[in-house]
Amino acid sequence: MGALEQAIEQAVKKIAGKMQLNQVLTGTASEVTDTTCTVTRDGAPTLYDVRLNAIDDNLESQVTIYPKDGSHVIVAIIEGMKTEAVVLRCSEVEKVKIRMGSQSLVIDGTGFVFNEGTTGMVKLPDMVGWMSKVYADLQTLKTLLSTTVVAGNGAPLAAVFNPTVSNPTNAMFEDSKMKH
Repeated sequence: MGALEQAIEQAVKKIAGKMQLNQVLTGTASEVTDTTCTVTRDGAPTLYDVRLNAIDDNLESQVTIYPKDGSHVIVAIIEGMKTEAVVLRCSEVEKVKIRMGSQSLVIDGTGFVFNEGTTGMVKLPDMVGWMSKVYADLQTLKTLLSTTVVAGNGAPLAAVFNPTVSNPTNAMFEDSKMKH
């Protein structure tokens, strides 16, 4: 083998040693946790501890998409290491978590939760409707009080006041699908 051929062979070996084998695989998600899932593949080994986020550090800001159990996923092997994989896409989403600093949002089939909240948000049309009835009742009371004659013997006022609204409760104004 000539010197030129040896130089070419060494250059190819050097470049090949630095190359990474990039793989994109498909499978079915199961055993989804807060940070990982298992991916089963037809005719191929199961992938365990597949990351839901490429970066598994505790970051200040991140978006995590949780595949629905049994959904189809596309997985990438990180840096050519078969023990390091990340979900790139999924056919069905169970929930999504978004965190930006101290703000958070979780979206799932039951609704939205802002900043780990526990109470629902106000249903504005219901609240305005209730407040309109209270306003009408107050106008009626005002009219009755200003037009009813009071007996001179100290007898109580004979006006009858029957409100058209019930006592308000949180449930009247709460949209339990959105928590804050």
